[in-house]
Amino acid sequence: MLHPSCFRLVLVVALALAAFLPAVAQQVDVQEWPKGRIVLTSGDTLSGPVTYHRTEDIIRVTLADGSIQAYAPVNVSSFTVTDERGRFRQTFKPYMWNRGNDYSDYKAPAFFELLTEGNYSLVKREVLSSRNLNYSPMYAGSGYGRYYDPYGYGHLRQQTVVQDLFYIYNPKGAIISLRNPKRDLEDLFGNKAKVMKEFVKRNNLEYDNARDLVRIVGHFNQLP
Repeated sequence: MLHPSCFRLVLVVALALAAFLPAVAQQVDVQEWPKGRIVLTSGDTLSGPVTYHRTEDIIRVTLADGSIQAYAPVNVSSFTVTDERGRFRQTFKPYMWNRGNDYSDYKAPAFFELLTEGNYSLVKREVLSSRNLNYSPMYAGSGYGRYYDPYGYGHLRQQTVVQDLFYIYNPKGAIISLRNPKRDLEDLFGNKAKVMKEFVKRNNLEYDNARDLVRIVGHFNQLP
C-alpha cells in the first residue's frame, strides 16, 4: 500500500501531466512560418509571418505594422509559406470538402497543402492523433502502450503526433480520400494501371511515401 505522502506525490504528478499534455497538443496543432504570402478572394495580397491552426482551419498573418489578421478558407484563394532562408516552400489552397463524411452532401472550403498540381492534384492535410508509448520490456510489441509497474499500478503513456492524410482533387472538383493510397490510386488509373505499375516498379516507388506519391501522380498526369 502506498504511503500517504507517496500518494500525494503521484496525484501531483498526474495533475501536472493532465495540464501539460493539452498544452503540448495545442503547440503541435500550430504551424508557424517566418515568411508568407496570402492571396485573398478579394484579390488583395498580404505578406508577413503566417500561423496556421490545423484544427480550427484558420490562418493568421502578422502585418508590417504589427497587427494580426485572421482568415478562414472561404476568404483565401491560396497562401504560400517559406522558411527563413526560402529553401522550403509550401503552398496551400482551399477546396470544397465534406470533411471525410462519405454520407453527407454538405461541403465547405478547407485548407489543403498542394503537393502536385495537374488534371489530378495530390493534396494533403495533417491531423493530430495519439499513439501509446511502451516503456516496458515486459510489454514490448504488445501494442497496449503500457509499462511494467512492480507495485501493480498500470500507467498509460501517450504521445501526440502529426499524421499525413493524402487526397486527390479530381477534374470534377471532388476531393477523394486516399485511405489506401496503393489500392485507391490503382483504381483511379483505370486502363492506364499497367503502365503505372511498370513506372512504380521501375523507379522503386512506394505508395506510403509523400515524395514518391508526388512522382506517381505527376507521371499519371503526363500520360496521354
